[in-house]
Amino acid sequence: MRRVIAAVGAAAACAAASGCTINVGTHTAPATAEVSKADLQKDISNRVARAGQVAQSVTCPEDLVGEVGKTTRCTVTKSATSSYEVLGTVSSVEGSNVNYDVIPVMSKTQLESSISQHGPTNTGAPVDLVVCESGLDGKVGTVTHCLITAGGATMRRAVHVTSVTGFSMNFIVAPILAKDAAAGSLLAKLGQVGPRPDSASCADDLDGFLGNTVECTTVTGGRTQTFILTVTDVTGTGLTYRYDLKA
Repeated sequence: MRRVIAAVGAAAACAAASGCTINVGTHTAPATAEVSKADLQKDISNRVARAGQVAQSVTCPEDLVGEVGKTTRCTVTKSATSSYEVLGTVSSVEGSNVNYDVIPVMSKTQLESSISQHGPTNTGAPVDLVVCESGLDGKVGTVTHCLITAGGATMRRAVHVTSVTGFSMNFIVAPILAKDAAAGSLLAKLGQVGPRPDSASCADDLDGFLGNTVECTTVTGGRTQTFILTVTDVTGTGLTYRYDLKA
């Protein structure tokens, strides 16, 4: 069953209190063009307050250097048991003014904890273990992959950020069609409507997000064709796709 999971609670507090995606911070910096960590901490604290949240403290480890693309992570403490991170990224520098975006981030540990507590397994069994490749940055379209063990079975799943609103990051945990399985499935489908190709290979796994695509190549008697597989439906642990010949 496909579910949208909003990260909540202490283990996933970043999802509940740090979505500054649409806000751009502007700070008048010295000639060296940087935002001091003290000013950065004050700005983030003000953003949290404007969003109706309360932060006991904001701690940034360093100044934010005024070069486009430079980043720093800051920790917002809500209480003795709840904290989260935000990521500040310089978007532009205009003279001594440093403009930067702030987005929520979920650490690897927070993501694993959130999925353990709220993630669907479609087996009816509680989640025993979650191991993710990385955490999540609060940008729509960000993807990571996790191994979820429940009821003695381990499933590889894709985690996809679907929306970031205010200080809330929403994501889905979706099934994956492995690239070898996708290639075999495409061969079978093509064989139903015409000569079955000699072989097929796909560039990557097909993550189960509506509209997601992957390229697959078939070989028939030395002739190569490329198809685009596009996810059209996701139900439980399975997905449906259509295939189109690449122009």
